[in-house]
Amino acid sequence: MDTNQLETFLTIAELKSFSKAAEILNITQPTVTARIKNLENELNCYLFQRQGKDVTVTPQGQIFFEYCSKIINYMNNAKDAIDQSKAPILKIGFCSGLSSSFILESISTLKSDQLKVNVTEGENSAALINKVKNGSIDAVFVRNLVSYDDDLVTEYLFDDLFVLITGKNHRLADQENITLDDLIYETLICYSPDHPIWSSIEQKLTRLQQVSRLEVENNDMLKTFVKNNWGISFSPLLGIDESEKDQIATKEIKEISEVPNKVYVIYRKNSLTESYIKKMVYSFINHQMLRQVIMETSN
Repeated sequence: MDTNQLETFLTIAELKSFSKAAEILNITQPTVTARIKNLENELNCYLFQRQGKDVTVTPQGQIFFEYCSKIINYMNNAKDAIDQSKAPILKIGFCSGLSSSFILESISTLKSDQLKVNVTEGENSAALINKVKNGSIDAVFVRNLVSYDDDLVTEYLFDDLFVLITGKNHRLADQENITLDDLIYETLICYSPDHPIWSSIEQKLTRLQQVSRLEVENNDMLKTFVKNNWGISFSPLLGIDESEKDQIATKEIKEISEVPNKVYVIYRKNSLTESYIKKMVYSFINHQMLRQVIMETSN
């Protein structure tokens, strides 16, 4: 049993085709067939049933699939660990809705360490958790989702407050005690209603029939529209850059600030990069505490 056989098995199971697997793996179909035959002989069972061009995984193949996936992941993790022991690389993922300056400040504490840092930014939390599970990312900072995988550590960090954001010249920029009713007849800059960040907010806005919506794809675009007075919006507090305070006003609305928006860090156990991750987490928490003080002072 070797890596080539395992990868061939997983590819066939995913594609349901020997010929497509050969194409993806860039090998001949007889080679694919031979690898599976040798694997079946070693396991003393059939892994696939073939009827014409139709390929299905047998019950024994389904059992083997779980173990095979874990074996490949462990082998990849082992290779990563050896590589990192030579020249450490920290791969970090940040969910969407975090400002670029916040990310830069969070990882700035690692500048003095002798390691490379790779950053993935702007993906949804579910996708990032899958990446840390399969070992392609060492640590992820996500919202409202946790993992119960035995190989991962999940730590709650803090709640990231949702705030109303407007342009500095907007009529609500200087108003105190804003309620949802103050948003009637406004244009709301938003993501699609099923976006993970927006789904809970939309539930709070269902009674505001007179609010029009303008959908955008990301947080930077959303803030640009707000700065240029195309409308108002909501953003996690950590999504606002310090440099944007002269262009964006932030206001609390009770109903929106109650929307759950918990931030978690998830990382692999026993990682050679664990000490770096914890160092960055402390910076992450300190930054949030400072931002909260600034927010309370400005209000």
